[in-house]
Amino acid sequence: MSEFLKAYPHARQVTLDKVIESWLETGGSGASKKKSDVKAPTPSTAQERYKQMTKEGGLFLRFLPHCDWYEVVFDVAWFYRVLLIDEASWKHESAGGKRRLANRTELGALPHAHRARVEQLRSYPQLESLLDRKATLFGHSPAGDWSILDGNHRLLALASLHLRDGRPVKPFSIFVGLSHGPCRWHGDPVEWQERPERSPGEKRYILKIW
Repeated sequence: MSEFLKAYPHARQVTLDKVIESWLETGGSGASKKKSDVKAPTPSTAQERYKQMTKEGGLFLRFLPHCDWYEVVFDVAWFYRVLLIDEASWKHESAGGKRRLANRTELGALPHAHRARVEQLRSYPQLESLLDRKATLFGHSPAGDWSILDGNHRLLALASLHLRDGRPVKPFSIFVGLSHGPCRWHGDPVEWQERPERSPGEKRYILKIW
């Protein structure tokens, strides 16, 4: 914690519940694919919010190690150190394995579905308001790369507007999680450990994160 606050003295530490609450407020997993703007209200208690997250965000939780979470004002210099999520649907022959946000602002290299969503967001006049306390990053140190856990389309749209079109970025806050444990979304190797069987022949595994 002290390492992060030394690098970003105006940051503040927040709880995982705060991150989950913001994730649910954006619509949760697959929000960009939903046809309706109507969504279920965010649960009122931390226990209910976590329960809903476990139902809708299994991948988010499964590959995310225990983190110290912070809220910090986004710096445009981070466009060069932030990585898109490492998912097959974001890959494209002309883009290769480039995951760095600054290298993906040529939207023609994106798969069609992602490009359409990013171009739609580019036209939103107050894009920063869609990101303020509604996007999350993950990394291992304040000085290293961070992967986008939530907010890929919105951050890529903003990077495109700023780096290609020279549009100023209005201040907005973003959540950053730091951990020494490996994370699937960060591109780290993951290791599944076999657990004792509960019935003859049953196979059970748990992700090793420490």
